[in-house]
Amino acid sequence: MFMNFENRSKSVQVLSGILLISAFNTVGCKAKTTTPVSPIKVTNVSVNTSLAANQDELLSFSITLSTQNFTVAGVTLPIFNPNNNSQQYGSISLQPVLCTTPATCPYGNSVQITANLNMTGILSAKGVAPLLPNGAALPVAGLQNSTVIALPIANTGAAIYFAFGPNVAMFGAAIPFAQLNVVGQSVPGANLFIPVTITTDKGAFTLLPGFFTGSAPNTTGIGFFADLSGIVPHSALLASLTKNPAQQTSSTAVEFGGQQQAASSSFKSALVFSTVAPKNKTLNHFYQELIKANEKGGYLNLQ
Repeated sequence: MFMNFENRSKSVQVLSGILLISAFNTVGCKAKTTTPVSPIKVTNVSVNTSLAANQDELLSFSITLSTQNFTVAGVTLPIFNPNNNSQQYGSISLQPVLCTTPATCPYGNSVQITANLNMTGILSAKGVAPLLPNGAALPVAGLQNSTVIALPIANTGAAIYFAFGPNVAMFGAAIPFAQLNVVGQSVPGANLFIPVTITTDKGAFTLLPGFFTGSAPNTTGIGFFADLSGIVPHSALLASLTKNPAQQTSSTAVEFGGQQQAASSSFKSALVFSTVAPKNKTLNHFYQELIKANEKGGYLNLQ
């Protein structure tokens, strides 16, 4: 269901205020440069690891991102080996979180994205080119000495990403929506990712949520990248994959899947999550197009 008029109006006002103020500060009369404001807000993150019966390590990752006036249609899709459709690595689901009381959800509707994946199985996958759906490089620095695996989500144009190597453990996803094509066609290549820090029961996580645009169909949407260094000490697999031989660390026993596992007591991530934004003029145009699309609202479908 769409939000009623009052709630839709409230959401539009919030988005318009944030983005227009940012656009003015960014490309004002004196072309003053400030830090861009992301139209996407993170409201919740949960991440856990566990052992399957066959001792494969599993990852459960959940994140809630604002979608303003848009309502994301609920869907659950499997994640397959792109070279062998009989081999499934898990699934990803999108579930709408509707805003009914503006006071409790000032950024409008949201979508909860949940991935349940077999990390052990994914390690053997060749995947596809690790690029955003619009063809741009991933907006993350520090991946040069690591392995990056990208897996398509059916034929939707969406993808998930794993990266691992010395001091690197990352998970991410990029999800385009056909209903946002109009934004990408007007402002292609307007990638906007701004890092935030989220505290969970596994510790603090650095996240890079954002928006990417492209001129082709299904190349405009939302994405996020998460530094998983907070769960490395809880995962024997990640601890082994991310160990840096040149870095001396102490070890401690941690409880994992009902068993005692030896893992590093500290983890200094090599990932660098910095603000990625287009030039001021393009950024202002992007804000304006996104505001116009948000005013119309509607459903976002991952098909």
